[in-house]
Amino acid sequence: MPVWTQWISLGLAILGSITGIWALVLNQQRTTITKRVEKERLEAKKKAIFQVERTKQMGSRQMQDRFLLHNIGQSEARAVQVEFYNYNRFNKGEKRKINPIIDKIPSKINGGQTVNILLSIAGNTTLPYEIIITWDDNFKNGNKLETTLN
Repeated sequence: MPVWTQWISLGLAILGSITGIWALVLNQQRTTITKRVEKERLEAKKKAIFQVERTKQMGSRQMQDRFLLHNIGQSEARAVQVEFYNYNRFNKGEKRKINPIIDKIPSKINGGQTVNILLSIAGNTTLPYEIIITWDDNFKNGNKLETTLN
């Protein structure tokens, strides 16, 4: 066999080895990404995620302010507590805890569920409100969301 064919065979063998190693590296990266995505998907199934909103809805005679608490997560939230704070306009702007909701917020809120509660906005409890929501879910106990309601 001529020498040039041996060199071509050696070059092709080296190229094939490099291609095989590169395929193993890419396969390892794909496996790592797939594992991470699956882990995130399984964790998301265990989490409750909250959003708050204020809206106006027609009441018996007039428009009413409503507080909407959405659990957009996939898991049930337990031991749900919602605290409202605002700044007292009459007392040097001190932060104080208030209770502007008429009904009671349930302690359990299922995934995909929305709680719709009447909101009472008085002169000394004007918006915006700072809201702190705490809850437990299947992923972690003691979750906390701090947000503002305008």
